[in-house]
Amino acid sequence: MTELIHMKDNYTRRFEAEITEVLDGGVVLNRTAFYPLGGGVGDDKGMIIADKKYNVVGTKWQDGKAIHLIEDTTGLRVGMTVNGEIEWGRRYKLMRNHTSAHLLEAMVFNKTGALIGSGNVSVDKGYLGFTLENMDKELIEQAVKDANKLIEKGAPVKIYFMDRKTALADKDMVKLATKLPPEVKELRIVEIEGIERQACGGPHIADISEIGKIEIVKMDNKGKNNRRLYYRAV
Repeated sequence: MTELIHMKDNYTRRFEAEITEVLDGGVVLNRTAFYPLGGGVGDDKGMIIADKKYNVVGTKWQDGKAIHLIEDTTGLRVGMTVNGEIEWGRRYKLMRNHTSAHLLEAMVFNKTGALIGSGNVSVDKGYLGFTLENMDKELIEQAVKDANKLIEKGAPVKIYFMDRKTALADKDMVKLATKLPPEVKELRIVEIEGIERQACGGPHIADISEIGKIEIVKMDNKGKNNRRLYYRAV
C-alpha cells in the first residue's frame, strides 16, 4: 500500500520517497503527496526528481497503489530514493473547488434536503448534481450567496478519522444519494467547522476563507431529479 501523505496533510508540495515498482509508463512509490484520480476529483501532476527530472503527467489508483504516470521511465529503478514535487498551482485550484463543493452541498441540503446524485471537481470548475425535481434558480443563487457570506467570515476545515460504523450511524454524515464510503474500518472525515461533516478522501484547503468567492458558471437540467450547478472558486 502506498502511504498517501494528503490524507493527513494537504499542503505538502515536496517529499522524499523510494521507488517500489517501475512499470511501463509509470512508477510506484512507497509514499506520495500526489492525489490519484478518483472520487470525482482531478488528479495531481508534477515531477519526480532523481538524476534528472521526470514529468508526472497524471496519477491513478490501482490495486492499493498510486501510479505516477511518466512517459519515459529510463533511468528509474526499484530502491532508488527520489524527490517528488506536485504542481502546486493546479493542486490548490482543485482544493478550493473541492471545498467549495462541500460548502455548496451543505447550503442546498439545508434548504431543500436534496442529496448529491453526481459531481465532479476539475481545475477550472466543478459541478454538483442535486436530486431536485425542478431547478429552482433563485434558491440555488441564494445558496451560493449564503456560501459566500460564510467564506467572508471563514471557518476551519478539519480532517480526522472515525470508525466506519460510528460515522455511518450519523444520518448527517453521508449525504451522497448513490454511493456510500468504501468498506473500510476507518473513514477520513472532512469537517467545515459548524457547517458540514462528510466522509471524503480528497484534498481540501485549511479554511473556507481560502476559497475567495464561489461563482455560478451555469445551471442545467440533466434528466429526472438531476439538476446540475456548475461553479468555480474565483
